Amino acid sequence: MKKSLGCHKLSGSLALSLCLLFISSPNAFAQDYEELNEDLMVASENNNSLDDMIRRIEAEDDGDDDVPTKTPKAKVYPKKLSTYGFRQALRWKLNKDSFFEAYADQGIGAQDNPYKTPSSKLSIGGTGSFLFNGFVLTPGLDIKRNYTGVIDNWDYKLDRTYSLAVARKVKLSDKWSVNPAIKETSIVSDLQTKNLLKTDVTLPFSYELNKKWTVKALTVAYSTQTFSNRVLSQTDTTWSASTGIAYKVTPKSTVDLTVSREERYSNQSSAEYARTTIIPKYDYKYSSTSSIGLAIGYETHSTNTAQFSRWLIIPKVQMRWDM
Repeated sequence: MKKSLGCHKLSGSLALSLCLLFISSPNAFAQDYEELNEDLMVASENNNSLDDMIRRIEAEDDGDDDVPTKTPKAKVYPKKLSTYGFRQALRWKLNKDSFFEAYADQGIGAQDNPYKTPSSKLSIGGTGSFLFNGFVLTPGLDIKRNYTGVIDNWDYKLDRTYSLAVARKVKLSDKWSVNPAIKETSIVSDLQTKNLLKTDVTLPFSYELNKKWTVKALTVAYSTQTFSNRVLSQTDTTWSASTGIAYKVTPKSTVDLTVSREERYSNQSSAEYARTTIIPKYDYKYSSTSSIGLAIGYETHSTNTAQFSRWLIIPKVQMRWDM
């Protein structure tokens, strides 16, 4: 894949647009703070959605995407990623606008992927959400153990992830809204080649048709990450765009469909890839704080040297207790 010379100009334009959105006065937009407070809680739920679970399990943004020195023989049948995610959390509401949450998060994967070894992950950590002057501040700490197979052999190395995100929802009209966000992440691992610094910028637009239907019109995202302890210095840049639609079947259940395209460029060609994903999923809230869900999707993945496709089958259980 060739790098586009327009990327730097585009990223500068995007950053300028975000700055204009962030510094705009409340009079410039119809900002409803009660709704924003409700969206703060919804955003916290979405951070633990199946989409995020998939990314955490695949871990292509946290240093686990090293291509092995010996490439496995490609198979002629479609690949599969079947896994499950289980999350337990305890939340303390500090006030109506802020909370702190401690969690344990487990992902078990049985992968058939020519570039990765089947792996499982167990994380414990904490995150918070604080509303300040219309901005949502989200600090986080995550400590992860990695296993091969199904919670089989632990490599006796921990990954510690520190993050801080800033977001603000802006209502462009009664129907349109945008929620620009910036996130800084640092990973410090006992396996030092995973150490990295990462910046994410996202710009999601949504359109509310009615109380039942929501169009996730377009989400544009940009990220850059630099690995600080590799013999060959590595810096990756990732662009992505996604769209989709969500339908609230009942007050407790939701179905939605997301289509996304992601492309990564790097000064190390082995880290470059392009990926297209189609994911329908179902979520059911069996209580005000807990839910179950299922995603069945399809993904195509290509690098400079090979291409493969696979099915995604991911059930999820999420349990939370509020204090």
